[in-house]
Amino acid sequence: MKEKYLNPEIDSLLVSPEIMRDPYPIYARLRNEAPALWSENWQSWVFSRYGDVGASLKDKNLSNRSRQALLFSEFTPSQLEQTAFLRTYFAQQDIINSDPPDHTRMRAPVQKALMPKVIAGMEEKARRLAHRLWDEAAQDKTFDFVGRFAYPFPVILVAEILGAPPEDRLTFKDWTADFLAFQGTGRADFERTMLSQKSLADFVGYVENLVERRRAKPETDLVSALIESDYTTPELVATCCTLLVAGHETTTNLLGNIVHLLHRHPGQLDILKNDHKLIPPAIEESLRFEAPKQRNFRRAMRTHEFSGVTIQENEMVFQLIGSANHDERAFENPDVYDITRSPNAHLTFGAGIHFCVGAVLARLEAKVFLELFLDFPGTIRVIDDSSFHWQDRVQMRGPGSMFLEVGTTGR
Repeated sequence: MKEKYLNPEIDSLLVSPEIMRDPYPIYARLRNEAPALWSENWQSWVFSRYGDVGASLKDKNLSNRSRQALLFSEFTPSQLEQTAFLRTYFAQQDIINSDPPDHTRMRAPVQKALMPKVIAGMEEKARRLAHRLWDEAAQDKTFDFVGRFAYPFPVILVAEILGAPPEDRLTFKDWTADFLAFQGTGRADFERTMLSQKSLADFVGYVENLVERRRAKPETDLVSALIESDYTTPELVATCCTLLVAGHETTTNLLGNIVHLLHRHPGQLDILKNDHKLIPPAIEESLRFEAPKQRNFRRAMRTHEFSGVTIQENEMVFQLIGSANHDERAFENPDVYDITRSPNAHLTFGAGIHFCVGAVLARLEAKVFLELFLDFPGTIRVIDDSSFHWQDRVQMRGPGSMFLEVGTTGR
């Protein structure tokens, strides 16, 4: 009986403005009062403890395949007809929205292109790009770090990996915002869904043209490699769209979160300035403390027992990664930002077969940025005013804008 797992007061917080501003007190209540919650607002099971989130990410009874179909469950027949393109797109398999053996088949060529030794070979290119973007922005003395650096830096790199023209990055940004906007909870908003569908149609058309150009003239990029693999055309298009979105979204948020966290914790910044060997653990702690992707969701393939509850076939399960990363059962002093934390087994990149294939690239990009940031010979100040705001996306967490003021004294 789901009534046993209802908590209307906490459930209401899942759709409140507070969860956008500061989700962590709400997560704490979930972990302590309702660790296995049936949410009427999200029409989903919600798991918030580290052990449950980690186990559910590896649960073979939970699937990424066709999970978005659950978001349309309350649409009217007319609304379903009007969103046919979006629903058809999400019915296609890609590298994320698939299960073995198809997931294994599709992941292999992408994983090969993003293996550590390949990514390591990109470091100098990434460093040159980072310095160029930073120097261009710093000339203005005051600039939006998100718009001028945290977004273009990873999107240019992932576009080059795929073979998309980097100058198209502003278009990617708009498409990404609309693409991700509608799927944050268990109930899709029709108006937002229609906006997502329009942008997705443009996005798909762009990728289809890119694929056709590479079929006619292959190059040494990932799209050309995927064409040579055993992807179907719909799988290829969907995967390229996914990689363009996922390849920059997490890192954009990560870079913004790093700057925000170091600004809020100047003592940690001083420690890092004095010991650059702490850059890798500082990145991991930033990934834990402000997970760029806060929530994941899966569809139950079959009815089964999990963590003391019965999950019915085709029910949705939300895994609160941001909550798991702050679980006192898994981390000592979890609400303390400590760049020396070790071990740090956060779940930000997921777990199991769907562990983020781009994690190595995201960590490299963060490392290159932090080296630049810490070695900058002038002054850097985060401007505390109304310009700072968190993105209005319930699944993601990162600044929507954050202005920096830089001084070049000492150059």
